[in-house]
Amino acid sequence: MSKKRSSMFNPKSKKCINIALDLGIFGDKGFSKGIEDLKEAMPAILQGKPDVIQVNPGGLKIFNSLKNKANVSIALRLDVTNVYEPRDIQYAWDTMDLSTMEFANDSRVACVVLNLLNLDENSRLQEQCIQNIQIVAARCKKLGIPLMVEPLVMTAKPGAGSASIGDVNKIAALVRQAVELGADIIKVDATSPMTDFGAVVEIASGVPVLVRGGGQVTPQELLERTRIAMDVGASGVVYGRNVVQHPTPAKFIKAISSIVHGNSSVEKALSILEKK
Repeated sequence: MSKKRSSMFNPKSKKCINIALDLGIFGDKGFSKGIEDLKEAMPAILQGKPDVIQVNPGGLKIFNSLKNKANVSIALRLDVTNVYEPRDIQYAWDTMDLSTMEFANDSRVACVVLNLLNLDENSRLQEQCIQNIQIVAARCKKLGIPLMVEPLVMTAKPGAGSASIGDVNKIAALVRQAVELGADIIKVDATSPMTDFGAVVEIASGVPVLVRGGGQVTPQELLERTRIAMDVGASGVVYGRNVVQHPTPAKFIKAISSIVHGNSSVEKALSILEKK
């Protein structure tokens, strides 16, 4: 494991908690709920002591402006897609410019992040994602920077962007494609049912798999999903809206950490979250 990639994972548990703060890039104002003022919200999130925060270049700039920076690694998103925008998408795209790799020279950046999207079998969109990955993977290898790929199986929702599909066979196929393209880390949606997630971990062939939070669920459901993910061999989690929109995000991160790093039960994690 490269030094940069290893910095993302807890040295004892070998697991990772990544809190996604890159939500404002996706063209839906609702995604930024809880982190409207990122400069103000970021320190509150960091109090929960995640291993990684995921940001865009603008978020990295804000992080670097903080006076007291936590000991945290950065996962830097390099692409932008319109598939989440709350409208009917006539032309789905995912764009990346190789020049943004310059931002990855920051010493805190532990990996860069790109999408691999299957939106209703849109082959043109998937081709664009694959080309992005091929270009960046080669540059990452040259620079010694790990690449996190986010394989997502999605379907369009009339007038409301898109939603994830938990079909284990489709997810596993896309995950394997990401592995074959050179992904060093996989960030992927939960399966439905979550007990199928072991098949996703298996087909990743040793590449660390982090389960994604996706849309809003209850805290108990997220913790239950986390417990199952750890039990079937996942290497951590990447949670965004479910954490940053919680009334006490730092406490929620600590509850998640009790499972990911402490191997605790869902009941114990809930007690941490509900503690006054």
